[in-house]
Amino acid sequence: MRGIIDRFEGESAVILIETENREILVPASELPEDCTVKSTVNIEEQEERKHPKITLDPEADQENRQKSNNLRKALLDRNKGSRLKRRE
Repeated sequence: MRGIIDRFEGESAVILIETENREILVPASELPEDCTVKSTVNIEEQEERKHPKITLDPEADQENRQKSNNLRKALLDRNKGSRLKRRE
C-alpha cells in the first residue's frame, strides 16, 4: 500500500494511508534516510516484524512535488485583480 508522511511527532512519523482512510505511527528510525514530510512511501506490513517495512517511492514522490509546484505557479500567475466591481 502507499502512504504519505504527514508529520513527525517526537521520534515517530505519522503516515497517512488515504485508500484506507487511516494513519499509522512508525518510528522515524524505520524510515529511509531521504524521507521528509510529504514524501510518498510504500508500506509492506509483515507479520514477523513489529513495524511495517517502509520504502521511498521516488516516482510518485516526484509526481506529487510536480503537481504541487504547478498549482503554486498557477496561483501566482493568475490575474490578481478582483472579480467584484465597485459601485460608484
